[in-house]
Amino acid sequence: MTPPEREQRERLAAVSEALQAGIAIPTDTFITDDIPLLLTRLSQIPVKREPSEPPAEPR
Repeated sequence: MTPPEREQRERLAAVSEALQAGIAIPTDTFITDDIPLLLTRLSQIPVKREPSEPPAEPR
């Protein structure tokens, strides 16, 4: 790993730690109850395929 790559990785780690220390992770039931809805909506988004991949078979 080159010195610039190491510095970038260290800066990213420092920013990540600062954000994790400063922002509380929400654990209330409002967020928890919305997870199934979120997963359902995410599953409805079409997959973006690379041009070299064959098209998906219809379900």
